[in-house]
Amino acid sequence: MAGELTPLVMVPRYSTFAGSSSFTTIAMDVTDYQTAILNVWRGKLIAGTTIAVTAQESTDQETWSVCSGTNCSAYDPGQETEGQVTATIKKRWFRILVALGGTDPQATCWAVGFLEDRQQ
Repeated sequence: MAGELTPLVMVPRYSTFAGSSSFTTIAMDVTDYQTAILNVWRGKLIAGTTIAVTAQESTDQETWSVCSGTNCSAYDPGQETEGQVTATIKKRWFRILVALGGTDPQATCWAVGFLEDRQQ
């Protein structure tokens, strides 16, 4: 039986990132939750740009690992397409990492959804 769902915005709609780098959201304390269900969208990429969205978790906010689940590691939903990431949360902290690659990369994306309450 599914737990209650709490709305979640990890990357606000139409956030734009630029430069060959990794960008992370602020870590959230997800102690009360067992699953993150995120809809991820990205726009058209400038020629040569690559994007990878990864759901990560940590016990201490220092060492991060990829969440288990569906599409949690290096996910790209495709141009102007919305796809879903379902992350199983086992640790206290949760964040999203957006990695861009290529020559002068730029990308617009968003990640919104729900956190599912942990079953007692």
